[in-house]
Amino acid sequence: MNPVIEQFLANITSLHQLQAKNLPEDVLEEMVKMEAQELYKICTQFVVLQNNVPTADKMINIEESELIVMVDDYAKELLKRLRG
Repeated sequence: MNPVIEQFLANITSLHQLQAKNLPEDVLEEMVKMEAQELYKICTQFVVLQNNVPTADKMINIEESELIVMVDDYAKELLKRLRG
């Protein structure tokens, strides 16, 4: 994982910090440098961290179709933020 993003994740104190509108500039700068597949993975990780509530028998409780929509919405919000 990218060291800047890894450091960011290590230091978050609240899930709202994972929202696209709340990402720090250094994280955004690193995301801009990523290839599409890597960026999609990061967006997916942020969405899962922010929205998933694991249970004793299921690590990820978000359905795949729901996750795809959530990641797409997250990426749109991120793009909107990058365009300023």
